[in-house]
Amino acid sequence: MAFLAPTGLTLAFISGLFRFCTIRELPFFPVYSWVGIWTSAFMTLLGLSGSSKLIRFCTTFTDEVFNGMLSVNFIYEAFSSLRRNFVNADPMNLSMPFVALSMALGTFLTTMNVIKFESSKFFNSKVRKVIKNFGPVSVIMLFTLLNLHPWAQKFNVPTLSVPDTFQLAGGRKFLVALKGIPVKLRMLCAFPALLLTCLFFMDQNISVRLVNNPDNKLKKGEAYNLDMVALGIITGVLSVLGLPWMCGATVQSMNHVRAMAETKLNDETNEMEITQVTETRLTGFVIHAMLASTILLLPLIKKIPIPVVSGVFLFLGRKLMTGNTFFKRITDSIAERSRLPDKHPILVLGRNKMNAYTGVQVLCLLGLFGFKQIPAITIFFPAMIGVLMSIRSFILPNFFSEKEFVALGDETPS
Repeated sequence: MAFLAPTGLTLAFISGLFRFCTIRELPFFPVYSWVGIWTSAFMTLLGLSGSSKLIRFCTTFTDEVFNGMLSVNFIYEAFSSLRRNFVNADPMNLSMPFVALSMALGTFLTTMNVIKFESSKFFNSKVRKVIKNFGPVSVIMLFTLLNLHPWAQKFNVPTLSVPDTFQLAGGRKFLVALKGIPVKLRMLCAFPALLLTCLFFMDQNISVRLVNNPDNKLKKGEAYNLDMVALGIITGVLSVLGLPWMCGATVQSMNHVRAMAETKLNDETNEMEITQVTETRLTGFVIHAMLASTILLLPLIKKIPIPVVSGVFLFLGRKLMTGNTFFKRITDSIAERSRLPDKHPILVLGRNKMNAYTGVQVLCLLGLFGFKQIPAITIFFPAMIGVLMSIRSFILPNFFSEKEFVALGDETPS
């Protein structure tokens, strides 16, 4: 049920590697390929050695900060794109940035309401589910058509920049020239590969673990180590071809699970709960086949306004916050005690203790985000995930008891 796709953190690593190659005047693609080949070997060895069991030491503390990072990154990229419209605005067309902002917010709000329609009282459950599943795509098409209207064309809202036909960067060949760098440099590529392996190991296993969450009521067993071996092989193939690396994609994977799930409304919490999931590989194959077929739709894709994509990013960032108790604890920090449910951390630990734990997570999130924003050290970002695990394993136990960790939903693995 999990999907593989290029992720924002992978893009950050690739960007850091590209900057490093530019500064050192090294050919990017050969370095990229050898880093990927080494990563492929490391991941295959990790899978064959059964190392995925170590992911249990990555507790809820790390999961929440990691997913919070993904959410904040989506929202940041969306607002950065919208901000560029104001910074680079044509003095003769100052309306465009505001039209773009309205289009992004319109996409975001409409998509949020379409998704919420499933829990509404209108029509029957089948109709509501169809509207929820196809609503986001319809919203994108609607705003794209709106931007194509002669009235909107005068604002010159920027659209996606894609070629009319399929092509590789600079007209290069599919196979990368692996002999384009000396043997010594090929060996040295193993060091950044260790960082990338750490990132893939965490990203892949965290994404799959979220898919296998007991709340999703999946029946088929997990295959974490087999997944690692498969991902290692895929990484090797992508590296030789000079194509983007990919790993477990949290957002796409969870959306896939929800799309294949039967749900019902919980009258007590007023939230939709999963009753069962249709577990199949067919939908994943069809979805990726349709993604490949979009190569034939490049002339149409280039008509999609960039603000609409920003609106989708805002939606994804907000959607990732749902279910993340880290963000919920931030809002609950100022909530009235009598309005909180039984066994809430504030009622068990007290407000100060819960806020201290949440405050550490906020600082970790800010540290991760700040680290990622520094181009010179972005390539070392995967190591920061290990820092999060170290903080939880070696520092927090000095201030919190195991009983308090359990109340916070962050039980220490045995």
